[in-house]
Formats: sequence, C-alpha cells, structure tokens
Amino acid sequence: MALTQTQLTPTRVLESIRSMLVLYGSVRSTSLARRAGRSLLDLPLVRGTVLSHHLENAQFCAKRFGLDGLEMRVVVDTESTAPAQLSGLPSDGVRCIVEQDASPIRGVAGVLSDATRDMNDDEFIVVTSGAQVYLERLDDLVHAMAKKCADVVLVSSRDASPVGVWLIRVGVLRSIKPVGYVDLKEQALESWKIDHRVQVVERPRAYVHPARSLSEYLDALRAHASGYGSGSTIDEDPYREDWESSFSIAEPGAKIADGATLHDSVALSGSEVGRGAVIVRSVLCPGARVMPGARVTDQVVTGTIKRERA
Repeated sequence: MALTQTQLTPTRVLESIRSMLVLYGSVRSTSLARRAGRSLLDLPLVRGTVLSHHLENAQFCAKRFGLDGLEMRVVVDTESTAPAQLSGLPSDGVRCIVEQDASPIRGVAGVLSDATRDMNDDEFIVVTSGAQVYLERLDDLVHAMAKKCADVVLVSSRDASPVGVWLIRVGVLRSIKPVGYVDLKEQALESWKIDHRVQVVERPRAYVHPARSLSEYLDALRAHASGYGSGSTIDEDPYREDWESSFSIAEPGAKIADGATLHDSVALSGSEVGRGAVIVRSVLCPGARVMPGARVTDQVVTGTIKRERA
C-alpha cells in the first residue's frame, strides 16, 4: 500500500532513497562520442570526468541524508558505449554499477520500470541524465524535491531547459506496461498526473548543462570550471572578454609542445599539438595531430591539421 500524504514527510522521503539511476544513451551515438571513440561519460572535466562528476553528486546525497549503501546505477542503452573508467573512481560510500539496457525499444519510463522490479514500492529513486553537468549540487536539488512530499517530483527552470533530475517513488512505476515503448514525459507523466501526486520544483534558471555535442560539452566545461552555484549556462558578465580562457585540459598521454595554446579546449590522450599551434574551443581526439603553427577553431579533430600557407 502506498504511503499516504500524511505519512510522506520530507525526512521519510529522503530516508527511502535507495538508488540514483543515471540514464545514458540515445537512438544513435553523437558525433562527439563517435569521433572521440569513447562514452561521453568518460570525457574529462576540469576535475575528473563526467562520470566521476555524477558520482561526486551521489556522494553529496549519501553523506547529507545518511544514505548507507546508496547505489549509483548507470543504465546504458544498446546503441551507446558504456563508460570504461570505473576502476579509479573513489567509492566513498556509494557503489557505482554500470548496466546495459537489454531492450532497445522500452523508452525511459520502461527502462525505469524494468530497473526497479526488485525494489519496494515505497522506496524512492533519483533519476538523472548522464550526458550533463550540474550547475547546482544534486543534494540541494533532492532536498528541495523531498520537501514536496509527492510520488513524482521533477525539477524545472523558467528558461524552459530540459528536465534533468527526477525523484520517483518506485510504486508509481508499477503502472508501466512490461512490454513495449513507454516515454517518460509524453506518456507516463500524463497518466501519473491523474493517479498520483506529481509536483514541480522550479528553479530561476538552468540547474544542469547538457554535454552531448561539441558546443554543449565545451559550455558545460566552462560552467564546471566556475564551480557549483555559478548558474552560468552562458556568460552573463558584461565585462568578460571573449578571449579569456576558462579552461585548458590535456589528458595524460596527450603531447603538447612548448608554446602551444589550448584555449577552452581539450586534448584527449593520444593527440599531439606542435609548437606554436593554437587550439580554440575544440576537442582533439586520439590520433589527432595539429602541426606546429597551425590554428584550430570550433572543431572535433581526428586527423592532421597543417599550418595554412601565407
């Protein structure tokens, strides 16, 4: 039997959180992921990777709400590459598990229903999208959602950014049919509004930043470099100059010559940058070579870039 409105207190909701499900995938892989030859979750941030960023936020929740045994389950669809960099992730009380979704045609609601079959109806799950970076700490968002004392809570923003975080009571997912495609927002949510308590936490602006395309990933990196609470999906400082660099990332295994410049750019392991080369808002993939003196702007580079002749 579902908890009544009176029984469903913020404290009880928080104590009932058992898993954080990070959903990663799409109908087809993105150009960035395909050309980089890795999962978007394995792409570097200023500190760690996209995956370790999610784990850090799961750890914030576990520590703040006393969630012993909290699991972060990364659910990857059949069309996407699973993250490979799990061995070096700090556990710190949260176990990270990667699961491959067995069905390519279940939809998000169907995936959630399948993933929670062994859980109790009155347990809660936090649901997030994998290819995104938090602009606010997840534990702050979860705390605000728990205060709504509802079966389903989503976080929205006034600028109409895509919904990136949900808090769902497992019993609600029992209404999802066991076979076939079921979309979360277009199908399941509409029926839940009739049969369950659905609430919205509204934020004044975006609280997560997507990181699927080149431009999204680089903008997410800039936001991540500013730290939590910056709320900066775009540069809102009227005095900031476009030529100011926010970050420069070279993975171990990338060869960057003296005098080369990485301006808001990323050099992945196995890439090379020659002396005097200038890389601007770009990602250099394994095998990419930027010759001495060459310039690269707004590109995902996989081959060789030579210096243009004067």
